[in-house]
Amino acid sequence: MIGLIQNEMMKIFGKKASWIYMVAIVLAILIGGIIYVKFTEDSNPNWRSEMKAEVTQLEAQVKSSKDKGEKEFLQREIEQKQYYLKENIDPNSKTSWHFMNEVVMGVSSLVTLFVVIVGSANVSAEFSDGTIKQLLIRPHRRWSVLLSKYIAMVLYALMMVAVLVVSGYLISIILCGNSDFNMKMYEMTLDGQKIAEAGPQFFMKILYLLPSLFVIMTIAFMLSTLFKSQALAVGIGIFVLFFSSTVGGLIVMLADKYTWAKFLIFPHLDLKIFAFQDKIMGNITLPMSLGILGVYYLIFIVVTFVFFQKRDISI
Repeated sequence: MIGLIQNEMMKIFGKKASWIYMVAIVLAILIGGIIYVKFTEDSNPNWRSEMKAEVTQLEAQVKSSKDKGEKEFLQREIEQKQYYLKENIDPNSKTSWHFMNEVVMGVSSLVTLFVVIVGSANVSAEFSDGTIKQLLIRPHRRWSVLLSKYIAMVLYALMMVAVLVVSGYLISIILCGNSDFNMKMYEMTLDGQKIAEAGPQFFMKILYLLPSLFVIMTIAFMLSTLFKSQALAVGIGIFVLFFSSTVGGLIVMLADKYTWAKFLIFPHLDLKIFAFQDKIMGNITLPMSLGILGVYYLIFIVVTFVFFQKRDISI
């Protein structure tokens, strides 16, 4: 099995595209980082005194205003700034861990996209290139050949995540300087603002990224076994990736009316939301989402291996 996995890893990295995707991740982080540093508001070392002055000015405006709606708006502004002062959080802070949470996590969607492209072509390319027969005439069972391909895909996905994290951290230090791993930051959620420690928050998001990444990768891998055409498999894989995010948002809205909607896969493909809140769709917790994804994952794996075992390899 180890020999088969090594062979599949050589096939993946024998293609220039696999290396180009890694370089693209680094370039995307670098470009995003330059934009982040150049075009977002700079932090001010005297931000506390300036914010206190702004609070005083807003309080004066509240007293002089006669419009109820304006007063409510100004009061919310005051409460928000007082919240920053109380928690000692500079809303315009740009440190390495802010960079990791904002820029690097934004680029993480490219990791999923590239893994889907590679996964969708993993088996279908063997049919397109006419090498599937040579692969299966070796003294290995079909399931072991397919399993080695799947394990190689998992390893490639983990390497892509490692490239994302390591290159992101190095670039963040270059552009923003090193900062406290446990420094406080705020993030906007559906329920308002959440105070979090920047470093742990980032790694929590990465941890929540992995289950959905593996499920989406498994869908792409399944498509690769279902279609002999590499272009068709890749095209459908990319379509499913982007279609899932759109449908997921719609299903979240339907979940209030229809209980069955909560058990569809699409709303659970982005677990990073649990880094901000404890529940989604009313009462769905992280363990429940993981359980739902687990059921779908087993279905995709069974379909993939059963179909490949019975598939006619004539080309």
